Amino acid sequence: MRQSKVLLFLLSVFLILFAVWFVFPSKGVQIGDLKLRFPSYEAYLADLQDSTAEVDVDSVLLAVQASYEMIAGSTDTLRYYYDYITSNPNRVCLPDDDYTFFDSLFVDMAVAVGSGRTVRILHYGDSQLEMDRISAVLRQDLQERFGGSGPGMVPMIQRIPTVSLSQSASGSLTRYAMVGDSLTKKAAHKRYGPLTQFTDVSGNGTFTFTRTKNRYSQELVKSISKVSVLLGQNSAGFEMTLKCDTLPVQNTVLDSAKAGVSMVSWTLPCDVERGTISFSGKAEIYGIMLDGKDGGVTVDNVALRGCAGFIFSSINPQVMKESFDKTDTRLIIMQFGGNAMPGIASRKAISSYVRKIVMQFDYFKKVAPQARLMFIGPADMCKSVDGNLMTWPLLPQLNDSLKVNCLKNGVAYWDTFNVMGGPGSMKKWVSHNPPLAGPDHIHFTHKGALEIGNALAWSFLLYHDFYKLRQELSDEAVGRYLRDLRDSLNPRPAVHDTLTMTEL
Repeated sequence: MRQSKVLLFLLSVFLILFAVWFVFPSKGVQIGDLKLRFPSYEAYLADLQDSTAEVDVDSVLLAVQASYEMIAGSTDTLRYYYDYITSNPNRVCLPDDDYTFFDSLFVDMAVAVGSGRTVRILHYGDSQLEMDRISAVLRQDLQERFGGSGPGMVPMIQRIPTVSLSQSASGSLTRYAMVGDSLTKKAAHKRYGPLTQFTDVSGNGTFTFTRTKNRYSQELVKSISKVSVLLGQNSAGFEMTLKCDTLPVQNTVLDSAKAGVSMVSWTLPCDVERGTISFSGKAEIYGIMLDGKDGGVTVDNVALRGCAGFIFSSINPQVMKESFDKTDTRLIIMQFGGNAMPGIASRKAISSYVRKIVMQFDYFKKVAPQARLMFIGPADMCKSVDGNLMTWPLLPQLNDSLKVNCLKNGVAYWDTFNVMGGPGSMKKWVSHNPPLAGPDHIHFTHKGALEIGNALAWSFLLYHDFYKLRQELSDEAVGRYLRDLRDSLNPRPAVHDTLTMTEL
């Protein structure tokens, strides 16, 4: 037999085995009393993951806090900032390591303090954000620094209660939403607004809010002294009346019909415990904002259960642009990836998902050019692979590809996966005392969400601290120092097995 035929035979066998590797059931095939098993592709990928034995959650969390505190007390502060923004795993990764990325946002925040202006941060995400988890912690930490209060923008009809507000609605109201179960009503148009849902008022209706008593609520969220309504498609004579505690009734009537987006605000003389907005007429209510009268910053929580993050470009762009302009939205955060994992079994699937996410970036840049964009990558998730609980195969690759393509497209990236401790860390978060994640090995507990929210806030605030230092030293001097430091160190970028958009 010729060598070429032997080689062809061996190659054919290899290709057959390789194909079986991908398609053979991970649980094996039962034939009578005999079970046939074949090493699965998922098991192979899992074997490539780092061992979980070395993940110490307490050490991971302390390292996040220590990296922030270390800079504050450093004798060579600029060197520590340089090390942080270029290599610290807890950092917010910035396009081209441009440490000025958030500067315009910091300027807006500084101007807003005490001015009555509220700078909005819109935090989109999947079920990890439900009940205002993570967002509430980020909101509290930022409001302590930049001023502001209240829970931010909420939908008129809230299907899943939050820890930050008690609310109810009644009357001639119909809720339409882009995301939900089979019973969720879909609108005949795409005017869903920034919360990806709206409430249609046709006649009379009421919205009531009450200061929350939930034990997980953050302190500043309980202070409400400014109420605003974001609405569109209102009829002539559409009337809104606000009654809070024992304060005088506030009444607003829109004289003319308007197809575009409007915003009506009432500033109250003090914090209120309870309030009711009565509506009469016809309009679409895109959101109700509960803030502080002195201005500052807020974080609007938009939890979209089951969403993978690529629905936004389907919303009417004019409605979104007008909404972002009127609400003074300056930062849009997208936190997705977890819901995509069950459908990702190949690099091609990663490419397809990342491409759809990049399309959302392009959309937001058009409807909110004044806003910075930040993406929060998926947390570690565990599943059973050949009887062993470990990180979902291809999750590390998805995380890396998202990071690379976010930075390439001018979007900041916060790497939840590696902040948690990397592959297999979710097991440790679940077994931690107290548990930081639930038994599904996917969702954080309230305690875990607190840790993640604080870590995110600290990472973001570090750039603000660096911004303030640069104002004192002059950007020119700082830039010259960092360029000289970079040239002296001549760092080499790490090589990652990632997919860039040129490979998609």
